Amino acid sequence: MSEYSDSEVDRVMTGRPPSSYGSMHSDDEDEDNFEPPLKHAETKVRLYRSGSPETAITERTHTNQSSIYQDGLLLRQQSIMHKEASPQRYEEPMTLEHSEVWSDVRSDVRTDRALNEEPDDREMRETDQQEQPNESAAMEVQEERSEEPAYDFDEIVVHFEEPKEPPPPPPEGAGLQFRHTHSSLTLRHVLTAMVNSLGQLHPSEMSYYKRCLSSHCKFKKNYPVIADLTDALDVADKMIEICKLGEALYLTVRNLQNIRRDDLAKTLRKTCRRALLQYDLKMAHDRRYYSLYEGRCRPGQQRYISDVYVEPVTVIRGSRDPINPENEVQRIPYTIEEMSIRAADIFRPLPPEHKPIRTVMMTGIPACGLTVAVNKFIVDWMEEKNNQDFQLVFPIPARELYVGKGGELNFLETLSSYFAEAEDIGFIEKEDCLSLFIIDALEVCRHGLDFKNNKTITSPREKAPLDALLTSLIKGTLLPNACVWITSHVTAAHKIPPNLIDRHVQLRGFTDVGKEEYFTKRTTDPELGRKVYNQMKRSKALEIICHLPLFSWMVAFIFERAFRDPEYGKHPPGITAFYSQYIVVQMNRSFEKYRGCNVEAQKWKDEDKMFIEMMGKMAYRMIQEGRDCFNVADLRNVNLTYDDLCSRDELTTEVKRASEDIETWVFKFIHVTIQEYMAAMYVYVAFRKHAKNVFISSQKSWLQSSSKDRPVIEMYRPAIDRMLASPNGHLDMFLRFLIGLVTPGTEDNLRGYVLSHYHPKAKGTEDVVKYINKKMKENIHPDRRRNLELCLVELEEGKEER
Repeated sequence: MSEYSDSEVDRVMTGRPPSSYGSMHSDDEDEDNFEPPLKHAETKVRLYRSGSPETAITERTHTNQSSIYQDGLLLRQQSIMHKEASPQRYEEPMTLEHSEVWSDVRSDVRTDRALNEEPDDREMRETDQQEQPNESAAMEVQEERSEEPAYDFDEIVVHFEEPKEPPPPPPEGAGLQFRHTHSSLTLRHVLTAMVNSLGQLHPSEMSYYKRCLSSHCKFKKNYPVIADLTDALDVADKMIEICKLGEALYLTVRNLQNIRRDDLAKTLRKTCRRALLQYDLKMAHDRRYYSLYEGRCRPGQQRYISDVYVEPVTVIRGSRDPINPENEVQRIPYTIEEMSIRAADIFRPLPPEHKPIRTVMMTGIPACGLTVAVNKFIVDWMEEKNNQDFQLVFPIPARELYVGKGGELNFLETLSSYFAEAEDIGFIEKEDCLSLFIIDALEVCRHGLDFKNNKTITSPREKAPLDALLTSLIKGTLLPNACVWITSHVTAAHKIPPNLIDRHVQLRGFTDVGKEEYFTKRTTDPELGRKVYNQMKRSKALEIICHLPLFSWMVAFIFERAFRDPEYGKHPPGITAFYSQYIVVQMNRSFEKYRGCNVEAQKWKDEDKMFIEMMGKMAYRMIQEGRDCFNVADLRNVNLTYDDLCSRDELTTEVKRASEDIETWVFKFIHVTIQEYMAAMYVYVAFRKHAKNVFISSQKSWLQSSSKDRPVIEMYRPAIDRMLASPNGHLDMFLRFLIGLVTPGTEDNLRGYVLSHYHPKAKGTEDVVKYINKKMKENIHPDRRRNLELCLVELEEGKEER
C-alpha cells in the first residue's frame, strides 16, 4: 500500500489535470498530533456506544465506523455528512464550495495511512491508548450489543441525521424533493469509500486495476491520462469525472473483483450499498422504460419516451364522470370544477395538507395513458429530474405478481425475484430509506387482495403468501416508511378499500393544447407535425376523441404515412377507418394483458369475434333507447357475462358501483363515438355476414333473399330515412360510421376478424351515393344535410383506399 504525506499530496496536486469537480486544495493539518485508529484482536462483534451507533473504543469514534473482517475488527473512516443546504447531484460540475469534500477526503487518506504503520510504532500508540479508561465502557457496550440480533441491514451503517435547515422547496412539477440527500448517497461518502479501497492497493495492483479499467469504452481514449495517475484520489476523481458517480462506483467494485481483491470489493459494496443498488436499479429502469411502444409492442417500433410524451390532465378525484360525453353533434360543456395536479406531484402534500401522502391510487379509462405516465415518472426519477426524495423505486407490473401465487416467501425474497439487484436489502425497512413501490395495472392482478382475512405481516423477513404481503404493504404494516402507487382502470379500483388510500387521482387525457403539442412533438419534422395536426382538426369527431393518447397515436401514425402522397389532404378525412383500426388494436392489447404475447395467445378465437358482435348488438339497442349506460342485465340479454367483459376491458369502463351487488354496477363505452361505431359495425356485419337487415321486421327479412351478396342499398335506404327523421341528430354519427364501413379500404380492416378473408365485395354502393344526393336536394334540416355531406366524404375516402 502506498504511503501518503502532505508533501506527496502537494506533488500530486501540482501536476494533476483540471478537474470538473473544482478546487482540490486541502486544509493544512498537523500530522504529529494525529492519533491513528486501532486494529484489535479478533472479536467478531461490532462495538457500539450510546453517543454514536457505529463507534469503536477510541476517542475518534464519532468520525469512524467499524466493520468485521475475517481477521478481526478493523476501523474504517465514516463518510462525513453533507453540509450544503440543498443536495448536489453528481452530474453537476463541482464548484469551489465543494473544496471541503476534498479536504475531508485527504484527511481520510491520512487516517487510512495510520493502519499501515510499522508494528513497533503501532504497539507504542496502542500502549498509550490503553491507559485511557475506555475498556470498561467498551465491555459494557459489547455485552449490551450481544443481546441484540446480529442483522446489520446488509450495509455498513452510515449515521444520518437530517440537517435542521431544510433545503429550499422545489418548484411545481418537481415532486418530492424536500429532504437532504442521505449521507450514503452523497459524493463525499462514495468518493471517500473509493479512495479508501484504492489506497490499499499495491502499486502493481493499481497498474493492473487501471489496465482493467481501460477495457471500458469510456476509458479507452482517456487511458494515457489514467495510466500516469498513481494517487488513489486522482484515479477516483478521474473516474467520476468521466462516467459519473454511480457508474464509477460500479466499475470500482467490478475491477477490484477482476484483480482478485474481493476483500476490498466486498467492503466497498457494503459501505456504498445504497448507492450501488440505486445505480443498478436505474440501469435496469433505463433498459425497460426509456423506450416506449405506442399501440402494440412490435420490434423496431419503439420510440424514446421523452420524444413523444405529453403530460395528460391529472385531477384529484371529483364527482365528474370519467367518460367524455362529447361527440361532433352533441357538445356538452363540463360544469364541474376539479383540482388539477402535475403528474410528478402526486405524492406532494398540497396546501393546507400537512400529512405525508403514503398511498396513491391513480385511475383512468383504457387508452388514457396510465402505463405511459408511470414510465415517464420512472424515467424522470432515473434522470434525477424529480422526486429525488425516493432513494429506491420498484415498479412491479401487476401481471407479474401472479408468478409467486401459491408459494410462501418473505418480502425481501419476493422483491429479489423481480429485481436481481435487490437481493438482501434489509436496510429498506429503516426510517431513513424512503422507497416507492409501483403496482401498475391492478385490473390484471389475479390475487384476491383479501384485506379482511389475510394475515398481517410486519417484518420483510417473515414468510407469507404473496397476497398477504401485498395487502400488508398497502395497509402500511409492512414497510410503513415506504410509499405505494397503484394504477388501475376504474373497473378494478374497488379492490383497495378507500380508507387505505391517502390520495385518489384520475388521468383525463390530453387538453386541446396537449393535442397540438403531441402531434408536433412526435415527429422530427415540425412542418409535418403541424400538417398532421391541422388535418386532424378538419374532422371534429377526430379532434374530440384525440383526447385519448392512444387514439392520437393512431391518427398521427396513419396521417404521417398518408402525407407521403402529395395529393392527400384535399378533402376532410374519413373517420371510420380509424375506429376500425382502434377496435382491433384495443382487442389485441387485451389479449396481451390477459393471455400473453405468444402467437397462439394473439389469435382471435370464435368467442372473441362473437364478443365484438354481441357488444355491437347491445350498443345498437342502447342507441335506439337513447342511453349510454349498460349493466350486467344488458350483458345477459346478449348472451355475455361480466367475466367476458373483464377479460376484454379495453373498450368499456365501470362508472358507478352503488353496492357490492353486481346488479347495481353501471358501465359505459370509453367514448360515446365508440358506442356508435360498435352499433354501426353490428348492423353492417349482420347484413353482410348473416344476411339480416335489422331495420325491418324479422318476418319481412325472411321473405327477402337471404343471400349474403344482396345490394347494400337495401340496408342503407331505411338507415338514411331514420337518420333524417331524428329530431336531435342522435343517429348522425351512427349513419356516418355505417356508410363508411362499406368502402373497400375500411371493410378490409374487418376481414379476418368479424368478416371472413374471402367474403365477397359489397355491391350497390353507387346506388347509395345516388340516394344520398337525392335526399340532399329535398328540403331537410341543415344539420342533417351537413351530415349527409360527411357521409359522402366517408364513401369517397374509402373508394380511394386512403
